[in-house]
Amino acid sequence: MDDGLVQWRPHHGTNRRIKLDAIATVMLVIKGPTNRIESAIIGDANGGVTYLTLPMLDLVDKFTVDGGVVRSMCSASPNETSFLVATQGGQVWMVGPKVPHRGVKLFTYDGPISSLRLHDQIIHIQSGWNRASYSMDGSQTTYINGRQPFEEKAKQRANRRAKILESQQLASDGPQPLMLDLPVVA
Repeated sequence: MDDGLVQWRPHHGTNRRIKLDAIATVMLVIKGPTNRIESAIIGDANGGVTYLTLPMLDLVDKFTVDGGVVRSMCSASPNETSFLVATQGGQVWMVGPKVPHRGVKLFTYDGPISSLRLHDQIIHIQSGWNRASYSMDGSQTTYINGRQPFEEKAKQRANRRAKILESQQLASDGPQPLMLDLPVVA
């Protein structure tokens, strides 16, 4: 909804609602030890991260990050309640109750981050067509420019078009049949 209201509607049981401080932009749900969804972490348009239990929607904790709208989140570890949070401004944060100062900025990417995931202590981010990998200390390990193949194809298409136009112009330099503009008589 556009007013920050989050609603849980189970198939059986009571509907629950909670109002967030801002509009929700991303949600991460986490399974518990029973392999059932037990909690939801919701990022909002003001850089807030709200940790709720499911299905009761009880507030467990709240965190705040700089960098604008929260665009993506993932769990930082399966056993702890710490999360990686990416923002519209390209900042990546680790938040959690056991994290120093309840939130630490890990690094800043040079654009909005569409998605992120953590695999073997390497943070993989996607920003539009581009992908990058970072270690947990914030140093970049890989960068893949996803636009490059499209830029190369566009250059090849432009070259083909230029050759076709050139060949048409060369063909038109020869003698042309004389065409007169005559009215059509029927």
